[in-house]
Amino acid sequence: MIVDKIKKREPSAKNKPSKIDIPVGKWIKCDGCKEIIYKEALWNNLNICPNCGHYFRMHINRRLEQIIDKGTYEKFDLNIENANPLEMEDYTKKLKILREKTGLEEAVACRNR
Repeated sequence: MIVDKIKKREPSAKNKPSKIDIPVGKWIKCDGCKEIIYKEALWNNLNICPNCGHYFRMHINRRLEQIIDKGTYEKFDLNIENANPLEMEDYTKKLKILREKTGLEEAVACRNR
């Protein structure tokens, strides 16, 4: 039978320390080509996969650094109160979570002239 030919792993193999030291959080998998990419290489390539050209999401501050000259952009607060006119469930809770996650108050960035 095929089951008899499958080798079983030794239970002691789980307890052995790994000799390979791979830093966690330094690599990302591309959704386009499924390749593993070093995050710094992705950063240097403007968040575009060097293998297939897939675009990765980018934080607004990074995007503004790329397209606007230094000293020509000044951020300001819109001071707009958020409302829930559609009465969606847990809207304020989701909004709070997204603000904490992104560190942004608004979904729009405005330039002060």
